[in-house]
Amino acid sequence: MTNSGQAASGSSPARLDPTTFAVLFHAIESCVQEMSLTLEYSAWSSIISEVRDFSCGIYDAANPPNALAMFDGLPIHVNAQPVSVSGIVEHFGEDGIKEGDVYMMNSIYHGTSHIGDLVVAMPIFHEGVHRFWAVATGHQMDVGSAFNTSVPVQATDIWKEGFQMPPVKLQENGETRKDILELYLANMRYRDFVLGDLMSMVGSCKTGGRRMLELVDRYGIDTLVTLGDQLMEYADERTSAVIAEMPDGTYTGRAWVDSDGTGMTHIKVECTLTIDGTKIIIDFTGSDPQTRGGTNSSWANCQNAASLPVLCCLPTDLTHNSGCLKHIEVIAPKGTVCNAEWPASTADATIVPADAISDAVWKCLAQAIPDQAMAGAARIAPESVNVGIDRRDPDDPTPFSVIYTNAGSGGGACLEYDGWPMMYSTGTNGALKFSPNELLEMQYPLLIHRQEIRPDSMGQGRTRGGPGIHFEWEPLAGAKVDVYPYGDGFFNPPYGLLGGTQADGGAIYRINKDGTKLVTGPIGYLRVVEGERFVGTSSGGGGYGDPLERDANVVARDLKDGFITRKTAEEIYGLVLCDDGVTVDEEKTKARRAKIADERGELEFIVPDYPNAGTYYKEVQQPGDTFELAPAPPPDADYTL
Repeated sequence: MTNSGQAASGSSPARLDPTTFAVLFHAIESCVQEMSLTLEYSAWSSIISEVRDFSCGIYDAANPPNALAMFDGLPIHVNAQPVSVSGIVEHFGEDGIKEGDVYMMNSIYHGTSHIGDLVVAMPIFHEGVHRFWAVATGHQMDVGSAFNTSVPVQATDIWKEGFQMPPVKLQENGETRKDILELYLANMRYRDFVLGDLMSMVGSCKTGGRRMLELVDRYGIDTLVTLGDQLMEYADERTSAVIAEMPDGTYTGRAWVDSDGTGMTHIKVECTLTIDGTKIIIDFTGSDPQTRGGTNSSWANCQNAASLPVLCCLPTDLTHNSGCLKHIEVIAPKGTVCNAEWPASTADATIVPADAISDAVWKCLAQAIPDQAMAGAARIAPESVNVGIDRRDPDDPTPFSVIYTNAGSGGGACLEYDGWPMMYSTGTNGALKFSPNELLEMQYPLLIHRQEIRPDSMGQGRTRGGPGIHFEWEPLAGAKVDVYPYGDGFFNPPYGLLGGTQADGGAIYRINKDGTKLVTGPIGYLRVVEGERFVGTSSGGGGYGDPLERDANVVARDLKDGFITRKTAEEIYGLVLCDDGVTVDEEKTKARRAKIADERGELEFIVPDYPNAGTYYKEVQQPGDTFELAPAPPPDADYTL
């Protein structure tokens, strides 16, 4: 497809000098940074304004478009944006893309990642010629679902999933189309918040458009078109060089999704990865059929999640554009959990199947390039959508909906570094923030009882995984809070690599008024009322390498800081402390480590490599407690409680 951003005059500079190239590249990054700040500071909902579950980007006018800058976008968003823009172009035709128009869509069968992520895109014209796109993707607090959640995993088709918005013109010739806007808002519960976020996204795109035209006025369109061409070439060359260093071969890996929310468990993602010269082919043939619930992946989401681990192995200063992606081919048979067929629900696509898809690819890469691989990162559980009525002011009961990331899970360890805390998922790579507890308590009828690191929640190794978190709250003022968990990784926890151990998986449960617990799977429903407590315990990440090779003084520090218990320090790491309880006894530690090494035998490469290895969700259950895999919302689970 011809790039409409090419200069017709043929007067583009043949090459930009390195200084001009760097200055212009960072100038476009500054445009995207201002887009991000515009969206963050003007959004109405906490999921965007505080958690930052959004991404912005500037693209050229090719089809599919090439990324010029994304700045700090979420990985699971930014590489799906070109697919979304292509869906808009294919829907309206290239001649139908007009100056002054703004487009919006959330339909995965037109190219978005999942229904919760609304895409707003604005073409940028210069002297009547379409040159660039400004794009914003943001998670919405409502999607018009039959279920009062913006991640309706319980939906068994797209109609239950929510209001499907194919590519439409929100604005035409600079004017908002009131018919489209009203149609959209009429299908949403939280009209004001949805409208506020939508207009913030439009404002973000318009900010990007203004800044790009200022660059055009300063440097000329031909120079910027040349920059785009060189960015693709630059990414192509550097990606080629990195992949060429990887050993050719075919590698296999597999991962499992815990539950689809309707009763299916341990849903397999099968991956075969082939490295051939400067190309990587990722094939998901052999994966399980698509599920009945919303844990299926859209095609755009599958391509994004599959390429993410490869992109993580590229230089960090490289923009992930088509110059990189042309070296990665993704194959996923239709009708599988990796590439669902219409009208399957994909409500949880960016969260649940995405992380399993990435895990399967990481396991393949670990066999090819172990020094660059990462042990298993904890998936997104125990996060949830929480809805109800705020009755703290009896004269003004107000419906509320909140997604927080305060129980964010830990990242996997790698060769040189421990896993990140609060990584949340591989699809976000630590880019989300959690809401301060004080703000949560101020904005919503919730009392936060605990938010603390959970000892021994991570996998151990020469480098250990990032820790999991215990997060606990109680409703106030008579509020009944409907909790819709939408995560994964309890039953199939983060894996350890090269002798590192697995993490424990975490759990979700409600502490009842009598002190007993209702423990659930990572997807389902819980109602929590005043006097009860919701508890979300996230998993840590997997460990990397032999734990006996970890510096004993670092182990002692982890013990002191509460990341691990004394039992773990002694039995897994072989630590022996002196009588002062602080100083490491070097000789006794060396002897204990030698004894452990003799007794344990050969270490496995990947642990575990089979389903249902989670431990914590079982350990937390005590006599009198109950377990439900995927509780269904009752008939009165709506915002009129």
